[in-house]
Amino acid sequence: MNSRIRIIKRSCPGKPHDLPVRQAERTEEERERETASTVKRWVAEWDERRRSLQIATYALVRALDQSRQSAVQAVTVNQ
Repeated sequence: MNSRIRIIKRSCPGKPHDLPVRQAERTEEERERETASTVKRWVAEWDERRRSLQIATYALVRALDQSRQSAVQAVTVNQ
């Protein structure tokens, strides 16, 4: 069986259509809000990158420390 359902969305009478707004038609508040959200996103990305670099650095230092300890143990056993 092949049934077809057709959904028709109707716009609300009080709601304007979602048409693209030109840059000149936007209010100063909207531009400030967009700028603030962009800067917040940049800061969040910077924080995330800093955290990931910090985790990678700790992992590298831990790996180097473990390899150094195993090298010291190998020299101790051979003596």
